Amino acid sequence: MAGYIEDRWLKKRPDKVTGRRERTALYKKCTRYRVGGIPGVRDRSFETLEEAKVWKAKAIIDSKRKEFIDDRDGAITLASYIKDEWWPARSDPVGTAVSMKSKIWRHVVDSSLGRQPINVITDKHLVQWRAELRERGLEDSTIAVIWNHLSSVFKTAVGTRISKNPCAVAKSDTRPPKQGETKARVWTASDVHAIRTALPRRYQVFADLGVGAGLRQAEVIGFSPEDINEDRRMIHLRRQLLWENGSRPYFKLPKGKKERDVPASDALLKVLRAHEEEFEPVEVTLPWLGPGNDGKKELRVRLLVTTAHRNRINPSIYNSKTMKPALASAGLIAPREEGGSWESSREKMHHRFRHTYASVQLAAGEDPVALSHWMGHSSPEITFRIYAHFMPDRGQRGRTAVDAWMAAGSH
Repeated sequence: MAGYIEDRWLKKRPDKVTGRRERTALYKKCTRYRVGGIPGVRDRSFETLEEAKVWKAKAIIDSKRKEFIDDRDGAITLASYIKDEWWPARSDPVGTAVSMKSKIWRHVVDSSLGRQPINVITDKHLVQWRAELRERGLEDSTIAVIWNHLSSVFKTAVGTRISKNPCAVAKSDTRPPKQGETKARVWTASDVHAIRTALPRRYQVFADLGVGAGLRQAEVIGFSPEDINEDRRMIHLRRQLLWENGSRPYFKLPKGKKERDVPASDALLKVLRAHEEEFEPVEVTLPWLGPGNDGKKELRVRLLVTTAHRNRINPSIYNSKTMKPALASAGLIAPREEGGSWESSREKMHHRFRHTYASVQLAAGEDPVALSHWMGHSSPEITFRIYAHFMPDRGQRGRTAVDAWMAAGSH
C-alpha cells in the first residue's frame, strides 16, 4: 500500500535485549512523524501521529483522484505569485499589457488581498477586497474588469497551488454586479461641428477621419497620405501608432491584426487634401511590432497628422490637452476648475466619432456586414450587437415581405 508514517525519533527495530526502540540522533531535534512514499507527493512531517494519519489518508485519496495540492505550495502570497510567476509567463500585446499591469499592480498586488497566501483566499477576502476598491473610488464596471484579471490569475494556479478558483466559485453576492451592455452613443451633427470647431485646425482631421471613416484614434495618429486611393475613393488602412508606457511609440497592424479598406466620400477626400496642403506631412521611422510590414522591424512613413512641433502625437497628452478642452468648449463636459481634474468623459472621447460613423452608415441603409469590415470588427456579430439599435425600421421590411408572401399564396 502506498504511503507510510515514519517516527523519526525512534529506530524502526526494537533493541534485542530490552525490546524497546532506541532513540535516534534526531530525537527532539526535528518534527517527529514523517509521511512519505505517496507517488507524486512530497514528504510531510507532523508533530503528532494523529495529524500524520489524517494527512496521509487525505493525500492518498487526492493523489488517486489527481486532485492533490500541497498546501505548502499555496502558502505563497497572491502578490508574489502574480509578480514572480503569473505575469512573467504572459505575452500580451504591449498596449494591452500596460493597462492590465497598471490595474493589477495598483488594485490587486497593492491591496489587502495581495498580502494573503493564495490558498486561504475565500469569499470573505473577496468581499473585503471589493469594498476596498470601492473606497478607492472605483466604479463597478472597473471592478468587474479587475475581477476578470484576478480570476485569470487564480485559474493558472489551479492544480499546482490551489484546488479551485475562488472567483469562479464565489457566491453571487461576492461577485461584482454584472454590467449591462451599454448601447453605443453618438454625436449629433451640431455636436460634431462644435467639437471640430473647438479643436485647433491641425487636429480637426481627428473628427474628419473618426466621423467620416470610422477610424480609431490610434489609426488616425498612424494615418498617412499614402493610405488614400483617390481613384477608387477608398482608404486602405495599414497601421496604427501606439505608445508603450506612454514613452515609446511604435507601429503595428490595426486592431484585429489585419489591414482593411474603407470607402471615402468626396467631401472627406477634399478635407484630407486640404489638411495635407496646410500641414505638411512628417516622415518618421518607428519600430514595427507583431505581424505585417513584410516582416521588417521598422517602418518609414509620412504621417498626416502631427503636433505643432511636427512630432508624433501621444494620445494621452492629446486627450488631456486638446480633446477634453474642445469638449468643454463645445459644452459637452464641464470646464475644468483651476488645479482640478476633468470630469469623467470616457464615453465622450474619440470613440464616439466612430459610433457616429456607424450610426450614419446604418441609417442610410448600408449593409451591416460591409460596415463590420469597414470598422475592422472581428465579426459582423459584434457590429450587430453594438449598433443594432441604429438600424432604421427594424422589422418593417420583414413584415412587408411576409404580407406579400401570404397574399401571393391566397390567390
